[in-house]
Amino acid sequence: MLIDRYLPTFDATHVCEVSVVAPPETAYAAIRETDLRDPVIDFLFALRELPLRLARRLRVEAPPPVPQRVTFGDMAQIGPGFIRLAEEPGTELVIGAAGRFWRNDYGARPVSGAEFISFREPGNAKLAISLAVRPAGRGSIVRYEARTATTDAVARRKFGIYWRLIVPGVALVMRRALLRIKAEAERRALVAA
Repeated sequence: MLIDRYLPTFDATHVCEVSVVAPPETAYAAIRETDLRDPVIDFLFALRELPLRLARRLRVEAPPPVPQRVTFGDMAQIGPGFIRLAEEPGTELVIGAAGRFWRNDYGARPVSGAEFISFREPGNAKLAISLAVRPAGRGSIVRYEARTATTDAVARRKFGIYWRLIVPGVALVMRRALLRIKAEAERRALVAA
């Protein structure tokens, strides 16, 4: 898997898979193009970002614009410091970010794809997200994996506390995103049939 090139060792991971009644190429297109906006996902991110929104309001700062659509294909343009690390079209997309994710503002540290592997700035973490598809029977399996590695013991402790708090929400977001991808891929497969 491509993600192994970018984050072969990690402190935390979460994996979700879903069976899709659609050919791999249709499932992969859905991975890149499905709008991930969903009332539950939006609520969980709003809850996660509530302290940041309150701080901005106290400083009389305008809130950042809300994207109309959120897709994995566009994540590098809209996320807090996300970059596209690698892609094997039709098989796997890997995006990443570095920062202090436990901070209200995510503590994003801009890094390029070339810098991501060697990034070890103390007090930070690296996140790699893989979305992959493989053939299975008359359809496909879509796999969503998120891995996080910390750069030192201080970051490991802070991230560990944060991870224990957010992992239920992470699991729900990942599952709902996969279900949206599944529905879109199967809709496309029906239209094409």
